[in-house]
Amino acid sequence: MKIDKQVNKGQGRLLLFFSGWSASPELFRPLKAEPGTDVWICYDYRDLRFGEGLSAYKEIRLVAWSLGVWVASALFRGKKDMFVETIAINGTDYPVHDTWGIPPAVFEGTLANVTEEGMHRFNRRMCGGREVLQTYEQVATRPVDEVREELQTLYTHINEDAVKPVADNFWTRAVIASGDRIFPFANLHNYWQNRCQVTVLEAPHYPFYLWKQWNEIWKQ
Repeated sequence: MKIDKQVNKGQGRLLLFFSGWSASPELFRPLKAEPGTDVWICYDYRDLRFGEGLSAYKEIRLVAWSLGVWVASALFRGKKDMFVETIAINGTDYPVHDTWGIPPAVFEGTLANVTEEGMHRFNRRMCGGREVLQTYEQVATRPVDEVREELQTLYTHINEDAVKPVADNFWTRAVIASGDRIFPFANLHNYWQNRCQVTVLEAPHYPFYLWKQWNEIWKQ
C-alpha cells in the first residue's frame, strides 16, 4: 500500500487513516488534525503490506472507511491495544457478505465494470448527489487500470480471509450512513448492532464533506 504522510511536528500523536478503494489521498488532505498530530493516509491496496514502524508514537487513533475497514482489521487483528480508539466508517469486517457487507453479486458486478463509465456510476452512488459528486470528481482520480487491479487484489484477499474469526471488540466505534448505496445500510446496521458504539449519519457512503476537522468524526 501507499501512505501519504502529513507530518505536523507531531508530539507523539498519530491519526492513522485507511481510505476506501479507488480513493486518492487528496480527498482527505483538507481535513485538519489537532495540533501536534501527524496524519498518515493509507491507500492503494494492490499491495497489502503495511511495512511501517509505529513505535515513535505514544498515542495512535485508527480511523478506517469502506473497504479500508477490512484492511485495517486484517492488518492489526489482535493488536487493538496499540490504539487509543478504533473507528470504522461505512464498512465492516466482512465486506463481501449478503447480510454484513456488500452482497457478493454486487461486489462482483462492480469488479466486472471498472471502466471510466463504470467508475462514474460507482462514484455517483457513493456520493449520493450531484453536488457532492462534482466536488469528489474534481480531485485527481487514479488510473482505471490501477483501481481495477486494486479491487481484484482486495476481492481475492477478502475471500481468503473469510474463514478467519474476527474479534468482536476490535472496533470501539462505528459510524454508518443511512443513505449508503455501496454498503447497504441494513447490512451495516446488522453487523454493528451490539458490537460497539454506533453513530448514524444522514449521509451517503462518502460522508467526509460533512467535516472540516478529523476530530469531528469522534466528537459528534
